[in-house]
Amino acid sequence: MLLAGGAAAAALALTGCSAGMNSQTADQVAAVPGYSLTAPGPNGGSVALRDAMLAYAGPTGYAKGAIAPLQLRIFNDTEQPITLDKFESNDATGVKLASAADLKASPSPAAASPSPSVAASPKTSGSPSPKASGSPSPDAATSPEPSASPAAAAPAKLTIPAAGYLDLTPGSGQFLALTGLKDAVPNGEGVHLKLTFSNGVVLETLPGTVVPLAPPLSPQPRLPATAPPTRAGTEGEGH
Repeated sequence: MLLAGGAAAAALALTGCSAGMNSQTADQVAAVPGYSLTAPGPNGGSVALRDAMLAYAGPTGYAKGAIAPLQLRIFNDTEQPITLDKFESNDATGVKLASAADLKASPSPAAASPSPSVAASPKTSGSPSPKASGSPSPDAATSPEPSASPAAAAPAKLTIPAAGYLDLTPGSGQFLALTGLKDAVPNGEGVHLKLTFSNGVVLETLPGTVVPLAPPLSPQPRLPATAPPTRAGTEGEGH
């Protein structure tokens, strides 16, 4: 009887321990190098930012004025779909929705800037007969308008379904990118980030915290180890 009672007590103790572990780990955040934050929804549930990082940019980090792609995930644990309406950072002149093509084309705008002036030549090909003298001024007036219209175009809304998530990483095809960093961001440091959603939830890095730079995908080469110098006359000591 004593043995049976001891076994029952041990089983109850294990059951209680298991329940305690489940309740403790239910709300824990995985140990990842990125920044994570959760905010309650206005009508229950929550909106969470998980594993937010700046993409690794090499051993020196990002230079001032550079474009820094972000990688992050947003979880919508509410009963209604929401949209990401605004994204901003105090450490950059802007934050935009980008793609891999944007990063590849980022060096080309300077080279592409002369092309609009060349594009004016086809317009002048039909304009010489009606207005040869007035053609330069309309062309100059019309050329800024096409260039301004894409900049004024509103970006596509990012919708997170109810009980769903949004993956904004370079590998997913679309991501957020900080443009025009105000200062250099070396490895070990990070940036401020603020996300505003359609249901009024705001996810912003807390004071004293930042979205860090991601670690390298592969181990970096180490400097060769060198033996400490030996003092003269100590080679035979201890023997």
